[in-house]
Amino acid sequence: MAIPFKSIIGTLLYQLWIVMMGISLYLIYRALTQDYWLIPILLGFIGFQSKVQKSDTFVRLFKSLEIMKFFNKNTIQTLEKVRDKNVIFAFHPHGIYSYSTISNTHTTGTFFENMVLLGSNMALLFPIAGLFLKLYGIQGANPENFKRLLTSGAQVGLLPGGFEEATITSPKENRIFIKQRKGFIYYAMKYGTIIYPVFVFGENTLFNTIDWFLPLRLWLNKFKLAGTVFWSRFLTIPEPNREIHTVCGKGIVLPQVEKPSREDVEKYHQIYIQAVKDLYDQYAPLYAKGIPLKIY
Repeated sequence: MAIPFKSIIGTLLYQLWIVMMGISLYLIYRALTQDYWLIPILLGFIGFQSKVQKSDTFVRLFKSLEIMKFFNKNTIQTLEKVRDKNVIFAFHPHGIYSYSTISNTHTTGTFFENMVLLGSNMALLFPIAGLFLKLYGIQGANPENFKRLLTSGAQVGLLPGGFEEATITSPKENRIFIKQRKGFIYYAMKYGTIIYPVFVFGENTLFNTIDWFLPLRLWLNKFKLAGTVFWSRFLTIPEPNREIHTVCGKGIVLPQVEKPSREDVEKYHQIYIQAVKDLYDQYAPLYAKGIPLKIY
């Protein structure tokens, strides 16, 4: 099946963001090691960037490129009608750089349409590269912003597995990093928010990865340093002959508790993990036949 030309252009523009991340890292390195005059320039740009808001024009441009048509198939489905406010969509797996979740954000007529996607504060701070994310409407996953959005009744999307889930990505099996990620459960209980587990089948197949030095790479994640090692036939461009199926499971209704206890959080965290397992088991025969789910 021929890939639409505009989808190719969109995918290449997406790669520009990856390049900008690399340039940002290099400039930061130079600023900290020898070119100290870069420090005020970078700090000034970061300060400017922190004030940037979502641009509807930028979002329309991104949507018009129909990036997800780069793949053989892209579907978005829900098991039930989702609530229109006070919602958390929790996505798994993260993948190398959340390609499908980011690209599907703002998709008209789906649960993505009005969702506010949260991302790494570190990524949002990167000069120039973070600017792209800000213009696209991605906001920081810091507790203060998370609480602000939940109290306002927003539909919030997040990737609980974070850097660690990106690091453990493998095309051989679906891996999620969730055993120690309980903060979103606490806040969901505090603000009476419903949680929808979302599984993105096929995200793990977009790149080749290796498991070498995985403990070391996971250790680096503690310092907010990327530990991913990946490639495709086209370097950082994902493999096009793939199918992506995003499935939003049934909502998990949590009791609203002003100060959830550790036991409360643990109970509903286990319920959440089981809901993810059930969602995977229901749809894996269709979209990931023979591919196991491993929970870290």
